[in-house]
Amino acid sequence: MKTSLQTTGVALRATEAIQHGRRILVGAISAHDLATLYDNHVIGVDVYSSSNPNGYQRTLIKSRSRRFGRFATNGIAPTAILLYVRDPSRFPEAENGIYNLPTKLVNEEEKPLLWLADGQHRSDGISEAFKESWLTTDEAYDIPVTILFWDSEDGLPDPRLEEATQFYTINQEQKRMRTDLAHQYIFNQYQADKGPIGDGTAIPKVRKREYVPYEIYVSRRLNKDTDSPWKGLISTPNTSGGIVSEGAFTDSLLPVMDYAATAGLNIGETIKLLKNFWTSVLSLSPNSKAEPESAVLQKTAGVSSLHIVLPTLLIRKPNLGKQPSTSQLHSVLQTVGDKFTDQYWDAKHGEAATFGTGRKSSQELAKAIIDEI
Repeated sequence: MKTSLQTTGVALRATEAIQHGRRILVGAISAHDLATLYDNHVIGVDVYSSSNPNGYQRTLIKSRSRRFGRFATNGIAPTAILLYVRDPSRFPEAENGIYNLPTKLVNEEEKPLLWLADGQHRSDGISEAFKESWLTTDEAYDIPVTILFWDSEDGLPDPRLEEATQFYTINQEQKRMRTDLAHQYIFNQYQADKGPIGDGTAIPKVRKREYVPYEIYVSRRLNKDTDSPWKGLISTPNTSGGIVSEGAFTDSLLPVMDYAATAGLNIGETIKLLKNFWTSVLSLSPNSKAEPESAVLQKTAGVSSLHIVLPTLLIRKPNLGKQPSTSQLHSVLQTVGDKFTDQYWDAKHGEAATFGTGRKSSQELAKAIIDEI
């Protein structure tokens, strides 16, 4: 079925920039207009499928995009989505810094005007936000955008190749920055506003970013307490020498803090739970404890995966109670296949090392362990 071109366009406010002779637009578009362009396929995503074997992006994960849509209800998302123009001849000229984009394609067979090189889940999430009335059309909510244009004279034979390369660079090559200094500021501001956190502090059920002050306190206590298996092993901001950074350790605690809030544990009880758990884990892998650099166990991948495993273990083994002892945990963990052994966590030859180091890898490693519980 054919559709007619809508002449009243979508207003893109943008400024032109140049990098190595290449044209880039940097600007903003209203969230509602972004949703319109996305829903009408003026903005497209090059997803791999049997009918599109040259696509380079994975299929959308709807739960992930909807999480962003709900976040946008009150949250600020300043990072720009990256759009790519494969055919610059189709892109409209500016009028006083405004680019009037068509809200619909001329017909169903026409290719998208803009391709999403980065921002698929954010764009779909914005679309969901309007469908669910999490955002309304009268709300002032703009989305930053960066638009890169293919240049046929730049020696690039295929615009899709450059687009896919940009996608790869953003998602793989750009180094993830440590977050511990940002955590430190959040922690200091929290204590200035609401008072100091202590062992008796209750952990409320909150959104994940609101757990950060409690997570930082727990990380620092585990790094400082003399009876902690983590004493001196977590490197604090702008220092080195630890096995894992404070930022990575803090980030990994989210599943534990969420469990603690649900179970009614306070800060002190949560710290005790983590001490007991890690004492048990390390007692079953003595070589990993003695030479932590030779094992995955106490590095980011191990910490992130096991902090997913702990709450699941406690839920699946209710007889352990909310705060099991070291001996109770030891008895249970040694029955979980070979998952709590030096061989499993060895950095060169162990199975845990085969999962990789990214966030998704940690989740897959956690699942492999959970499947044995």
